[in-house]
Amino acid sequence: MKIKTQFKLFVACIIAVPLVFSFATALFRYYNSPDRLLMNSYQRMRKISEEPLSQRDLRMVQDALHHFPPDAEMLLLANHSEILLSTIKDFKSQDTVDMYDLYRYIRETSDRFFYQITAPELLDKSADITLITRMPRKDNKNHPPKPPRKLFHTLTIFIIIFELICISFAIYVSMTISRSITMLEKNTERIAAGELDKPLEKPRDLRTTNEITRLAENLDKMRLALKDEAERRIRFIMGISHDLRTPVAVIRGYTEAMNDGLMADPESQKKALDIIGSKTSQLETMINTLINFMKLESTDWREQLKKQKIRPFLEDFAQSCRNTGDVFKRDVTTAISLSPDTEVAFDSQLFQRALENIFSNAVRYTQEGDSISFSAKEAGSEIFVTIADTGIGMSDEDLEHIFDLFYRASGSRREEGMGIGLSVVKNIIETHGWNISVQSKKDQGSVFTITIHKLTQVIPKKD
Repeated sequence: MKIKTQFKLFVACIIAVPLVFSFATALFRYYNSPDRLLMNSYQRMRKISEEPLSQRDLRMVQDALHHFPPDAEMLLLANHSEILLSTIKDFKSQDTVDMYDLYRYIRETSDRFFYQITAPELLDKSADITLITRMPRKDNKNHPPKPPRKLFHTLTIFIIIFELICISFAIYVSMTISRSITMLEKNTERIAAGELDKPLEKPRDLRTTNEITRLAENLDKMRLALKDEAERRIRFIMGISHDLRTPVAVIRGYTEAMNDGLMADPESQKKALDIIGSKTSQLETMINTLINFMKLESTDWREQLKKQKIRPFLEDFAQSCRNTGDVFKRDVTTAISLSPDTEVAFDSQLFQRALENIFSNAVRYTQEGDSISFSAKEAGSEIFVTIADTGIGMSDEDLEHIFDLFYRASGSRREEGMGIGLSVVKNIIETHGWNISVQSKKDQGSVFTITIHKLTQVIPKKD
């Protein structure tokens, strides 16, 4: 149950208790008040026109009834025979009674009731009012308890139950919040201490989940993200050290050989210098690639993207693909099916780099006479850019990790490179808010598809 719902129920109980108490108290007071005796019969008494009761006489009778005890019953007679009001079940209002029969009834029931007879003095001396009241004797064990006392006991029990419910609810809510906050505190301390290998603590009972405990799930996702990021950084550092070690070792070896005089003839020295220059260029390329890769982690360039027409850009790249195909003897075909007015927010240099990385891989892993196609088509709010080849393709194992940093497919292990080209491509595509997918089979070529969402707003990627 959500904490908000728990608090709502708790507040509802707090409000309901005094309201129910106030209503029950008012009902109890009314039930035990002589006013109730008048509400049903007072109007009837006023209609008795033959009785000379003035307004003062009626107020006097009403005042007398106000002072009745809760257990009292009464009989109001006019002229010793007409019953005006009666709360004694053996007599009914507006009936007549003989005084002899009335006194005999009083005598026969006096063992169970105390009787009191009063005759208020009226304004009109010609009219007589007799008020007979009775109360049950306390020593009468057979007499049933009066309803007001039962109601009072019921009301007391009801209020106690309500208070217990409110107290129990308050304890339950406070314990739930306390346990949730304690669990959240322990989880955050573990993350702050760098304990990223073990899963975070979660509530065992799904019924105790709330907004605070659900934060633990988000924290666990953050833990996994931090763990992946830490492993990614380790792989990044290890990949850099591994890929930079080879050219550095070659340069160092040839330099030491020249210093030791092992290459005395000019031809050997020239050959060594050429190798050193080649490895130096390779190092420069690697460093530039790493710098560009780290640049993609920055959000500054994403905030400066503006919409521009994409068809001229793709047509220029298609022409570049055809020129490259002529040089490397590849059968390159292009097809651009876009509206001239279609605009997309993108960085032309980064998008160019992504397309060149994919196309250069297509050229690298195909042979002379193989086919490479570059196409772009528009469908609704999306643009599909495809680069396909008929080269060596990839296995299912390679396909799962092709976009991982420093991963090299089995067919590319002998090729020079650092294994971050496709990782850079994926980073560029996703930071534009687009998607990239690949389909490939061993010895049947590969198909890379970039899905461009024209209406997508670029959201800066959070590190």
